[in-house]
Amino acid sequence: MRINDRYLYRIADDIDRHGMGAVECDVEAIVDHAHRAGIIGAALSVLSDTREPEIARARAFGVVATRLSQHGRESADPVRMLTTIR
Repeated sequence: MRINDRYLYRIADDIDRHGMGAVECDVEAIVDHAHRAGIIGAALSVLSDTREPEIARARAFGVVATRLSQHGRESADPVRMLTTIR
């Protein structure tokens, strides 16, 4: 099951406007979804660790969100993903 891109964009916008603290429940759900999707790596570890600096977690969110967005697609177009926000 793919996660909704609009949801990921909304969370990214909330992180930008309000910081990681405002989206912790969403981040937990995204981390769980990433684990179920078989996504692994340092970015996921950083995102899930609340002791990491906020800027590192925000960047890690971008990496994990991109991987989730691409998951299940035969070929993802990264340019479209970066330019089609809403």
